[in-house]
Order: sequence, then C-alpha cells, then structure tokens
Amino acid sequence: MLLAEMCAPMWVTSAGTEPWAKNQITMELVEEADIICVMENAHQHLIRKRFGEAHAAKVKVLNIPDNYICWEARLVDLLKPKLRAALGLATQQ
Repeated sequence: MLLAEMCAPMWVTSAGTEPWAKNQITMELVEEADIICVMENAHQHLIRKRFGEAHAAKVKVLNIPDNYICWEARLVDLLKPKLRAALGLATQQ
C-alpha cells in the first residue's frame, strides 16, 4: 500500500522474519525478489543465515529500528524516504 501511494511501478509483498509473522519470508519469495528491504541489520543477517549468501546482494537495510506498531504514523514517515532511496525512486516534490 505504501509503495502504491508512492507510485512505485512494481509488485510488492511483505513478509516477516519472526516465527509469529502473519506472512513468513520463504525461499520462494527470496528467489522471486529483485530487492528485499529490511528494517535492521539483524533482519539481513537472519535472511543470509536462513537462505544463504546467493541472495545477499538483494537485501537493502533501511536502518529503521523494528520497534514500531505496524503502520504507525512515525514509521510511515521514516519508511517513505528510505524506501525511495533503496528502490531508486525519484524523491517526492
């Protein structure tokens, strides 16, 4: 939804790294992804450990602490510019 608002011309999905995540990250998602954006270095390390180094270059760390409630206004404000940069989208005017 956030990327759609940003007019990102891509298919996106979200997936969690924790066992309780509603939508778990899978090898299929990792293999299909061109870019994988994660909030913290810990998420990047977990993906590398679980799915190997072959997909490591796809992972972009946004450097946002993973301590926000889903879609909290402050989180969205932090995500927008970092996602634009990670995905190579034009900055918002």
